[in-house]
Amino acid sequence: MMRVLKARSDRRCLVKIAVCALVAACAASGPASAQSFWSPRVNRTTGIATLVRYQVAPDAMELHGTMSAPAGHFVSGLEFTPDGRLWATVQGPAGSMQQGLYSVNMDTGAITPVGQPTGLAANEQITDLCWNPVTHRLTAAATVANGGFTTRLLGFDIHSGSVAIAQTLTSANVKVLPVGVTCRPSGEYLILDLFNNMVARDQENSVVFLGNVISFTAAFNQGLGTHFPTGTIWYSSFRITNTLTSAGVPELRTINPTNGSDSFVAVLGDNNALFTDVAVYHVPRSCPADITNDHTVEDADFVQFASQYDALECGSPAMSGNCSGDFNFDGSVDDADFVLFAIAYDALVCP
Repeated sequence: MMRVLKARSDRRCLVKIAVCALVAACAASGPASAQSFWSPRVNRTTGIATLVRYQVAPDAMELHGTMSAPAGHFVSGLEFTPDGRLWATVQGPAGSMQQGLYSVNMDTGAITPVGQPTGLAANEQITDLCWNPVTHRLTAAATVANGGFTTRLLGFDIHSGSVAIAQTLTSANVKVLPVGVTCRPSGEYLILDLFNNMVARDQENSVVFLGNVISFTAAFNQGLGTHFPTGTIWYSSFRITNTLTSAGVPELRTINPTNGSDSFVAVLGDNNALFTDVAVYHVPRSCPADITNDHTVEDADFVQFASQYDALECGSPAMSGNCSGDFNFDGSVDDADFVLFAIAYDALVCP
């Protein structure tokens, strides 16, 4: 038995050395990728939304097809999961079961409902979508329609579209009606509020005022997105330039999460267009079970996976490594993830 284990270990070491050398060579010669953002671009006259990809430096915009929401509804949020899939939320009349989580075809812009949003209150409307890297949930902001100020953050079950977790925001001195929400790498939420033109954040379900966003125009939906490697907060702004005609300029800007101030990045184009959200693209990992990032899935990865498996829930204080063992994005590291890990562990070398 010891000889068999040693032979297996020796084989793994030789394969690992060869693979790591190959990966290093490819990394040294690989091209650098420009930062890109995805957004629903809504025509203010027709209300039709088009999925667009905007690349910064050099600036370029690509059209990827029409995002056809159900009648009386519109795409209000857009976000990526770490595996590179694109998702959207649809907003509509309060309590509509056609609101909720949708998958997005990045080539055609077509959106498909994941399922009915069981857990959505009858008087709620969904206003934006973000990815929480700590709880491993696609999370939407929802608020009471018709002038209400109760706001909840809803964590979706990515497989059924139902609301898996929900938390109600409370505040002693501000009324919060969110039009944009995103998450920092720490899992802290940042929220753009409609009436106060402010950036607020959720700390243990309480809202803390941060400051006013200089160019934010409250009359239109805004979108927030986070570039997790750097923690940069991006948002799509519609800045009024003439209050008599309501002519405006759609812009891409960044927000300082400490004081709410913003900085111009680029003009997004047509003044008749609204960009209702901004999702920051990140290259998905080709081998998620390689937790140690050495292009092999071996004992060191098993040790880290076992620790996460023991912690179970992604939002648990005991969870390590940003819940990287949650391969199916259901908010926990459980038996379903173990099956996926075992297959990669047996294969050893990342594809």
